[in-house]
Amino acid sequence: MCARTFGSTSAVAVTTGAVVLCFTGSATAADPGHGFGRMGPQSARTTAVRPGSGADFELPFVCGQRWTGDSRSGHSPSFYTIDFNTSNDLGKPALASAPGVVSRAVSLRDSYGRYVVVDHGGGFSTLYAHLNKIMTSVGTTVDQGDLLGYVGSSGNSTGSHLHFEERQGGAYFRPYFHRTYFSMGSTRGSANCTDRPVTGDWNGDGRAEVGVFRNTPSRGEFLKRVGSRTTSLRFGYPGDTPLVGNWGGTRRSEVAVRRPGTSTFLLRRETGRTTALTRLGYPTDIPLTGDWDGDGISNLGFYRPSTRQFWLRSRSGKSYSRVTWGASGQVPVSGDWNKDGRSDIGVYNEFTGRWSLRVRRGSSYVTRSVTYGRAGDRPVTGDWTGDGRTDLGVWRSSTATFWKRTPTAAGIKNRTQQFGNRR
Repeated sequence: MCARTFGSTSAVAVTTGAVVLCFTGSATAADPGHGFGRMGPQSARTTAVRPGSGADFELPFVCGQRWTGDSRSGHSPSFYTIDFNTSNDLGKPALASAPGVVSRAVSLRDSYGRYVVVDHGGGFSTLYAHLNKIMTSVGTTVDQGDLLGYVGSSGNSTGSHLHFEERQGGAYFRPYFHRTYFSMGSTRGSANCTDRPVTGDWNGDGRAEVGVFRNTPSRGEFLKRVGSRTTSLRFGYPGDTPLVGNWGGTRRSEVAVRRPGTSTFLLRRETGRTTALTRLGYPTDIPLTGDWDGDGISNLGFYRPSTRQFWLRSRSGKSYSRVTWGASGQVPVSGDWNKDGRSDIGVYNEFTGRWSLRVRRGSSYVTRSVTYGRAGDRPVTGDWTGDGRTDLGVWRSSTATFWKRTPTAAGIKNRTQQFGNRR
């Protein structure tokens, strides 16, 4: 009766990497605000991990927020687990500490209460417990800083806080953030201030260019690169999901965001006008955009990991077309793969670099499989050459480099471009 490894050593097989936790015994002496009772084995296994060699963990909170973390002798299931508090912490977002795949999203009446486990590959995992609400689902691929849930007091807890664990091979180790060991009882500001890659035709010349959505302590900011020039557009807030499309039928790409934990989208026109669209899908859905009907105007859509379904919204907003595609743990993508003027769908496996594209052929569809990228790369798409066909690419966060798969007369070429902040 003890804990087994969180997730699998290969994060691809998230459905087979079971999490088995021990919930033994009854309540012990209450610890106000930090729970009571057993949440794991009485004597948890530990290991040693150097901050520079393990996963790139950041504080599991919004960029710039300050939280105090502590433990205590007898803290179940290990002294290395942290209870985080800040002022008015009930309902504050709990974010992914590092990229990975959600391997557990469970609601219990006791013990951890509502909790999420993220498998980061290589045997590394994190756990987020006592949540007020879970905002993700099993099989969802998450980036560093993605919303997992909201801080609460569910399960064996007597006050709102986030119970947080880092493990390797099922064993606990001295926790670290931003490649530095964490000292119990200290207060830190969150450096979970990730750049998110975006691409768009920023100047209307028919070619896609690179960009990033930057999370700062006070705002969101789109940084767009055209040639040697970078332009900045402040729009959104830290934790928003960035989107790019053509909302008004102009030649230039426009931006949008989805509010974290909601079904609300804010679309910004080139004129500066902002349109709010509400109640589109579930808050746990992954949003995307595309010109589904070929009229030159982008529409919204979303991917539901729990059912592997794409929901593609009509221009009128009154109907959706639904397509089941991909496998658990893959990232949804969209693009005009065959140059027919209409966007279609695909998925990308972040652990193998494998793309599976659904390509329209007459009245039916065929599957096109491409391997491009390596483990940990984030997928991006864009028409790099201006020929009307969407090409593939990835953004490598460790070097802040875009890799563009570009067709030429001599064959496929790789073009690289550094932009954004590395992680």
